[in-house]
Amino acid sequence: MIFLNNVAKYYQGKALFEQLNLNVHRGDRVGIVGPNGAGKSTLLGMMEGIIEPDKGEVTVEKKMSIGVLHQQIIEASDGPILEEVMNVSDRLRQIKKRLRELEIDLGKATQDSENATDFLEEHGRLLNEFEQRGGYSLEARATKTLQGLGFTADDWKRRWSEFSGGWRMRVALAKILLSEPDALLLDEPTNHLDLESLLWVEQYLADFRGALVIVSHDRAFLNKLVNRVVEVDAGKVITCSGNYDDHERTKESQQEILVASYKNQQEKIKRIQKFIDQNRVKARTASRAQSRLKMLDKIEKIDLPTKPKRVKFTFPQPQPSGRRVLEIAGLVKRFGPNTVYDGFDFKIDRGEKIGLVGPNGAGKSTLLKIMASVLPFDDGLVQYGHNVKAGYFAQHQSESLNSELTVLLEAYSVAPSVTEQEVRNILGAFLFSGDDVFKKVKVLSGGEKSRLALTKILLSPPNFLLMDEPTNHLDIPSCEILEEGLRKFTGSVVLITHDRRLMNRVCTGILEIHDATGDFYPGNYDDYQFKKNLMSKESQGTYDEVQFVRTVVQGNQTGQATKDQRKDKKRRDAQTRQALSKKMTPVKEQIKRIEIDMEKKEARRKEIQDFIADPKIYEDKEALMSLLTEEPAISKEISVLEEKWETLHTELEALEAESG
Repeated sequence: MIFLNNVAKYYQGKALFEQLNLNVHRGDRVGIVGPNGAGKSTLLGMMEGIIEPDKGEVTVEKKMSIGVLHQQIIEASDGPILEEVMNVSDRLRQIKKRLRELEIDLGKATQDSENATDFLEEHGRLLNEFEQRGGYSLEARATKTLQGLGFTADDWKRRWSEFSGGWRMRVALAKILLSEPDALLLDEPTNHLDLESLLWVEQYLADFRGALVIVSHDRAFLNKLVNRVVEVDAGKVITCSGNYDDHERTKESQQEILVASYKNQQEKIKRIQKFIDQNRVKARTASRAQSRLKMLDKIEKIDLPTKPKRVKFTFPQPQPSGRRVLEIAGLVKRFGPNTVYDGFDFKIDRGEKIGLVGPNGAGKSTLLKIMASVLPFDDGLVQYGHNVKAGYFAQHQSESLNSELTVLLEAYSVAPSVTEQEVRNILGAFLFSGDDVFKKVKVLSGGEKSRLALTKILLSPPNFLLMDEPTNHLDIPSCEILEEGLRKFTGSVVLITHDRRLMNRVCTGILEIHDATGDFYPGNYDDYQFKKNLMSKESQGTYDEVQFVRTVVQGNQTGQATKDQRKDKKRRDAQTRQALSKKMTPVKEQIKRIEIDMEKKEARRKEIQDFIADPKIYEDKEALMSLLTEEPAISKEISVLEEKWETLHTELEALEAESG
């Protein structure tokens, strides 16, 4: 569908990428990753056809429809958003317009009119095409898409200009999804979504049958959706099959192999150079030294792979608070007739890191603002504990920034005890590099101001952090820096985020907001999901199981449980154990086969690594390249087998528990 052949693109004399070859076919699901400024959006723009390559060729299949979501908001007509979203097909608009014209013409024509028959035939043909193109179901699909993205029925008639930038991006995304193109090119689609909307989009894209290309920093999102990852970084492009975690494992494995290869080659070069140095001046051995010199010139040098720079920075830690950080009792909050909280209670202790989740409109941001004392409430108690200092990070926070200062001075103003270099390091981690630190705050974009405000909070943190979508506008390395900072943070945290990886790494508890109250789940996001799924399964049961339990309970209550009932129960228990045993046998056999297969592959991987460690292998370049290709492939196979083994063991444990 989309073909990039030997493509190169340069920016200010530097290569974003060179000799790039990438094909996207129907059903492909490609994730594009890399630091900000590496060229991800440029690559997407070339696929779309709005950016020309400096070298090479980009070919797009004829008559292919492409839906594109850009990071920048594209202006739309200022009508109701439902109409804007439904405005997805030029052909449907043409048909609707022509049908209205024909209906007017038919109203004027008589049965004997010469054109009446032609009008009727065209009208019938267009009605059929309108139906085939989904014209009749368009409004229903549009409302379903808007609901999935967090819009209420009251929003559908509101004009596009009434919404903030983030919600306008959702309108644009709804329109793109509704168009059902052959290929979707999405540039950071999760940036303006809350968790509930993200999960809906994730499921929609999982079911999407066309080609999918996503630029994203959301690692959980990429893991769920893509089967190929393209990393753009420092002028190089790395392509790996699998999801984001597979890409990280493969890259790490290849890095280790290349480092080992480099070290072995350097040892060989040193030995040859030593022989040359010792023998080039001796008449008897000068010819042999000259021969070694030619050998040295012919060696194709292995470049040591450069590791990405990791910012080493210890975030300042706050003064400790008392044991109880916050107590909420009987909280009531209303917006007009809408009751958001009605008698809500919650307590937070020192060191707890709570993630807020729940459906759109449930009141997550409202609760965070009340905790931060920036929003009043109607009744109840919201009280800080001893020595608690709260800090609130909002999605679009710029009010607290001094617009006349430079980025560096604004960041440095809150942390005078930290060295300037350390301040610059952390600014670099949050995408302010080089001369960017000398920009004045007033010229920064909304996203840049948000990142600067986040940097200031982490440089001089309060002991109670309240954060609303802190990973927006960050790339993956910056998200990892934030994760590490929050993980080591000794204070307390409450955050709203659509980044599930962040919640898994940081959170000690999840508070689910719903129906004017909330439920607390200890653990991280995966623990929360597991418990929710378990509760869902426990709430379900087959008809026979329910009937049997009801019979036994009723029998015990009335003292009428007979011998026949007990015998019947024993017989059914035996049948259940026998059936479970039959289910367990093939699972055990599969586990055994996988273990044998893993042993063989582990042995082969060890054999390959021993070969690579032997300097002699570098004399046979073809054999070396074959081994360097085979090693990551076999590591991927082992990883897949390990996942299967874990899945089967979980299944076996469940069956054993059921039989016990």
